[in-house]
Amino acid sequence: MEFQAVIMAAGTGSRMREITSGIPKCLLPVGNVPLIMCSLNIVKKAGFSSAIVIVRENEKVKIQSAIEDKFGLKLDIIAIPKNEDWGTADSLRYIKDKIKSHVVVLSCDIISDFNLQNMLNVHRCQGSSLTILLVPFLKSLKEADMPGSKKKCKFERDVIAMDSNGKLIFINSEADFEETVPFKLSILEQNSEVKVYSNLMDAHVYIIKKDLVNFIVNNEHISTLKGEFLPAAVKKQFTSKKQNDKVECEASLSSLLNQDWIDLKKLAFDLSSAFSGRILKPALEDELICFSYIDRDCFCTRINTLVAYADINKKITKNFSIMGVEPIKTHQYPKSQVDAESVVGENSELLAKASIKQTALGSNCKLSEKVKMTNSIVMDNVTFGKECSIQNSIICSNVVLEDNCSFKNSIIGPDQTIKTLTKLNSEILHGSEHLMQI
Repeated sequence: MEFQAVIMAAGTGSRMREITSGIPKCLLPVGNVPLIMCSLNIVKKAGFSSAIVIVRENEKVKIQSAIEDKFGLKLDIIAIPKNEDWGTADSLRYIKDKIKSHVVVLSCDIISDFNLQNMLNVHRCQGSSLTILLVPFLKSLKEADMPGSKKKCKFERDVIAMDSNGKLIFINSEADFEETVPFKLSILEQNSEVKVYSNLMDAHVYIIKKDLVNFIVNNEHISTLKGEFLPAAVKKQFTSKKQNDKVECEASLSSLLNQDWIDLKKLAFDLSSAFSGRILKPALEDELICFSYIDRDCFCTRINTLVAYADINKKITKNFSIMGVEPIKTHQYPKSQVDAESVVGENSELLAKASIKQTALGSNCKLSEKVKMTNSIVMDNVTFGKECSIQNSIICSNVVLEDNCSFKNSIIGPDQTIKTLTKLNSEILHGSEHLMQI
């Protein structure tokens, strides 16, 4: 077993709490298919026969029921304590006893048709310790409307530098800097060409060698892969290899001045490190090299914001093969209209003159007479009264809308009853809120 696949599915969807309060993030419906199915499909297509899936303890039963026996993969679903506020590195450390080889770590929220097998082949050829997937940032997200708010969505860009061979020199989030991005002079001296990108997205797919996993295990202060482990690993490429397995110690200025010879490059690097001042325990047997794998031709997006979630549901009917499963087939409704860019879940009912366009409708839903729905997402078990009008909105599970409701650019949280004649524009109703008749 050269590689093990690990899928991170314990996230709470903190940027999408309006729609994840009643459902695990990894099970959010993308065209009637749970979001995590795409990650499982990526792993299966790359030739894996098994995968470890990390979930939260209180969500394990629901997730296991939704994904087991899919794609013929043997799934080891590991639950982390529900009350722990752990990052992805913490979660990887939690399963350290199950990791016997190099790992491929994927986020559950990636929707992509990239070829993981090609990425693995490049990783091998380069002799890389760490390889990360980089893809172009989707321009469509900047132009997409965000339901529930009139504000524009803020997007976090990555600042990524690499040499002409794709070796990573620098990777940090734009939010970590104010106006300038510092580079160490010694790094620039070692590389005749440095390319800096701000239009590439870290897709949260990482190939990590076993000794780097040990590095994560030994450095318990590293909590996240993206924000803490990646900068630490990239920095460690330029750290002296000859440490005799001893913990690095900072030399005082007086002791340096008493030395016969001072390595000024090393001193400058140590004093200008952008990473935290914490001591890093060595756990590396071989020389550390970090590479990027850039795929400019694939389709790739991460569903980590409301804008991204709404945007993928508009596109998924044309790219359903990405999910790896057949969509629930649209039934025939002779007295209503369902366009080719919509999907309708099992046991859903459309009564006379109901119409849906560019919409993902969940299972066990009921649309009464003359309901009009455009460019929207409706989860399971939602009932619409007569003559409701829904535009560019998201409606979560177990909602009942009474007659003549009108929603535009709005989000309705789960388990609510919306009274007759309710009208909303760019509003969010959480599950704890109750509206009176207007």
